[in-house]
Amino acid sequence: MSQPLVLPAPALRPWVRTARKTVGTFRIFEIEEGSWNDGAGHPRGEAYVLRCRDWCNVVAVTPDDQVVFVWQYRFGTDALSLEIPGGVIDSGEDPLQAAVRELREETGYVAETVTPLLTVDPNPAIQDNRCLTFVARGARKAAATAFDAQEELETVLVPAGRIADLLDGGQVRHSLVHSALEAFWRRGR
Repeated sequence: MSQPLVLPAPALRPWVRTARKTVGTFRIFEIEEGSWNDGAGHPRGEAYVLRCRDWCNVVAVTPDDQVVFVWQYRFGTDALSLEIPGGVIDSGEDPLQAAVRELREETGYVAETVTPLLTVDPNPAIQDNRCLTFVARGARKAAATAFDAQEELETVLVPAGRIADLLDGGQVRHSLVHSALEAFWRRGR
């Protein structure tokens, strides 16, 4: 295994928020307006941030090397989306426990082991949250699903050896799912 690439620290300095106010509160996020000074102290105007809770995703692998996917309708694209199970991490909830919960609620699957795979910033330009992805091994159907009020999912199993074909074929379009599956595939599954 090669050593990680370490870049020199940037000369650029972080900007400083000089004012903030919440301008909208919705079920799953808040919108905050802030005023900012650059690293040298010069005013740079206002910017908006979506305040969201952290999310989790789960790459669940069955004993016979199948990956658990779900089809789910998505409001933003007004289309069905092929994804891995996942969702919002509740306030105060441990991210790993949230992943276990989301896997069970969305698919009825439970796993023998669950380990961290990847943490990404979904859209750092406008969002403040993280998406944490876990790998669940030994996943087996063991419970009934328990969808949220605005969820309707259909579970599908895909051979782990076909993940690259699925990604290259454009069937997975959700960027957070795509990055999770790329990391899973690249790290040797």
